[in-house]
Amino acid sequence: MTTETDRMPATRRRLSTRRLVTTGVIAAGGYWLLARGSVGGGAGGVAGDGSWIDAQGQATSEPPLTFSVTLLPSPLVVLVIVGLLAIAWATSEVRGRLAWLAPTCEVAALVVPVLAFAGLSAWISGTGQTWEAGVPISPPWWASSTVTVDRMR
Repeated sequence: MTTETDRMPATRRRLSTRRLVTTGVIAAGGYWLLARGSVGGGAGGVAGDGSWIDAQGQATSEPPLTFSVTLLPSPLVVLVIVGLLAIAWATSEVRGRLAWLAPTCEVAALVVPVLAFAGLSAWISGTGQTWEAGVPISPPWWASSTVTVDRMR
């Protein structure tokens, strides 16, 4: 004995637009709020008698160089999130061999900002200890940044 539901082909449930918009707001909004940071340091300092010293501890007549880097969220990461969710929405009713595309893009839209934030945090923690005067500072490409190199005051 068969029933009507036994004869119906199994179908994948379509990702709702509301769910994709919610995913986008959480991913982009969370990234935009959390992916901020700054790091600063210098190559030298002030000796006990108030004179300037360089990074090797030798007395110098001019103030040593200092740096400051301010990192902000990148619109590029937000565009990648929106692009992934647009692909997920466009392919949400696809059947067959490409049925994996919509849910994978939705998950990727959540993973991309997490990876961008983790990379930004790792860059910040590694920069302050390794900078040497005269070496250019190259912030990560996935972050908007402001780099200031100046003399210690």
